[in-house]
Amino acid sequence: MDHDIPLMRPTLPQTDMIMPYLAEIDSNRWYSNYGPLEQRLRSRFADMFSVDYENIVMTSSGTLGLAIALREASASESGLCLMPSFTFVASAHAVVAAGLTPFFLDVEPKSWILDQKLVLEALEDLNQPVRAILAVAPFGAPLDIELWDELAAKTGIPVVIDSAAGIDSARAGQSPVVISLHATKPLGIGEGGLIMCRDSNRAEALFQHGNFGFREKRLAEGAGFNGKMSEYSAAVGHAALDVWPQLRRRLRERAVHYRQALSNLDGITLAPGSETDGAKSTFNVILREASAEEAKAFMQTQRIEVRQWWSRGCHREPAFESAPKAALSVTNDIADRVLGLPFSIDLNAQDIARIRLKLVEFIENTRAG
Repeated sequence: MDHDIPLMRPTLPQTDMIMPYLAEIDSNRWYSNYGPLEQRLRSRFADMFSVDYENIVMTSSGTLGLAIALREASASESGLCLMPSFTFVASAHAVVAAGLTPFFLDVEPKSWILDQKLVLEALEDLNQPVRAILAVAPFGAPLDIELWDELAAKTGIPVVIDSAAGIDSARAGQSPVVISLHATKPLGIGEGGLIMCRDSNRAEALFQHGNFGFREKRLAEGAGFNGKMSEYSAAVGHAALDVWPQLRRRLRERAVHYRQALSNLDGITLAPGSETDGAKSTFNVILREASAEEAKAFMQTQRIEVRQWWSRGCHREPAFESAPKAALSVTNDIADRVLGLPFSIDLNAQDIARIRLKLVEFIENTRAG
């Protein structure tokens, strides 16, 4: 059914913003394989994250960027990857694409981030080789990269950070950080991604893994993917960066307005990271006394589109229900109660007020039984 307030209306650069870059492609007749636009885009992202050009690797998608980073972390050896179940299923697919087996662990109840204590316990208890640890920044919330770099140094197990929606909150560390540029992310180009890593040797290896295993010569010195970003995606990327300051401001303004409208609403808690000012592409809450399924059914009757962005956890997806896992009590609890609300730069004060009103109505109906 149509909705009066849709869940999302992504904002990508319009045609006239992209055309000068497309004309440059026509002139260059260079369409992929690290063309001039892709190289300049790497430089622009390097400036954004205060790293050297060589420490940025552009990819054709965020999921493939994760697979590249995990393949490099595991040195192409099979084994387990410790990761949260509470993440979008693309994270688990990337683990499998890298030749690893997901081992699902629980998250911290307040941050929704992989619990490091459980990671250390798993490393002591498991009798199978653990090749990598995948930590996820939930919905782009800030994640302390130094803590994960310390864990990697302490355990000797490489860490990869999935910060898919973290374009405005992520920071570079020694461990690779992967950011998605999918259309649904704050800075979208359609499909694309980037990996950043302050460890120059690892960044070079990441580049090699995304280029068929080629390094300086056209010789496959190791395993690799075709992870290159095309010039056409880079063209959209340049146009998106040209207007990023304005888009970022508008996304931040909407998030602040939402936060002010919902922060004192009895019956919900805002998702971790909601108190920060970073640009977001989703706005999530956790229901205290009801399930997300019940809320979705009610909001549907009110013509307001909502969603469980991460469904009910990867371990409940048919593709991964047989994957090994530890106890997931926190995940099972919060995954059933996290609700994604409509969010876009098109939302106005009246829309947010109506969403709040209907949430209040749903909560009151639930309590009334």
